[in-house]
Amino acid sequence: MTIARLALAIGFATMLAAPLRAEQWVSSYTTHDYAKCRKDKGNGDPVSVHRCPGKAGITVVWTAGDDSSAVEFGTKAAQETISDKASFFEAGRTIEWRGPKGGRPQAAILRYATGARVGKLDGSRLVIYRLAPDGSSCIIGSVDARKPDANAAARRLADEKAAGFRCGQDTRSED
Repeated sequence: MTIARLALAIGFATMLAAPLRAEQWVSSYTTHDYAKCRKDKGNGDPVSVHRCPGKAGITVVWTAGDDSSAVEFGTKAAQETISDKASFFEAGRTIEWRGPKGGRPQAAILRYATGARVGKLDGSRLVIYRLAPDGSSCIIGSVDARKPDANAAARRLADEKAAGFRCGQDTRSED
């Protein structure tokens, strides 16, 4: 076999094997008016909690106080801070769901307006969540949404880490 034929055969075999190494992940989107979702009974404090239906039966839990709001996913969300990069957060309304084509989402990406003080949310972060089949979820990491190609970086983080990320054990990624 000549070197050219060998190189062609190796190249062709590599192209055929590529889909076997990595599933093709795709995005789908939902938009939520959180305040219109089912509200949990309050206990008298100023925090309100609303539950919205998400993709594939995954519950979206929106918690809002006087100065911030946050989103969690599923029935067993880890109680954790959104990011160390800001003090105040306002959850965006559009959720990008990521997962294997034709399968259940394994990650969610949500944009937050961020800031160092109330009334001055001058930043933006894309927060990436792990969505486990057992209803648990946690934050994989976040990306500064003002950087070029931030959406692509958030998708890459979701695609590469979500399926194997161990909530409570693995270290989050933050840029």
